[in-house]
Amino acid sequence: MRRIWLAALAVTIPVGMGADWKGDLAKRAVGQAVGRAVRAGLEDAVRDAARDATFDAVMSEAAARASREQAVANTMDVAADVAGAVETAMRVADVADKLDDAADAAKALKTIGKLGKLKR
Repeated sequence: MRRIWLAALAVTIPVGMGADWKGDLAKRAVGQAVGRAVRAGLEDAVRDAARDATFDAVMSEAAARASREQAVANTMDVAADVAGAVETAMRVADVADKLDDAADAAKALKTIGKLGKLKR
């Protein structure tokens, strides 16, 4: 009886091992395929996250730069307005100076006219 058990055991162990070998191979193949898919998915996710972070940084920098350039443009507009105002003020001062000269000349003519009347 003992020999029959040993013979039965000797026959079933290789058959059982054969079935396990095929199952293990299938599990390994599926596991490797799933692992590759997971790695590819993670690589895509990391790549997308890096792109998003880069895009956000670029957009933030562009917005800040646009804000600074807008401030410079506004300053330049104000500077142009100030330059125009200064030019206008200088013209007004010129006109006032000429009017003052004209008033002085009129006063001088009036004085000359009075002197002419006194002489007569």
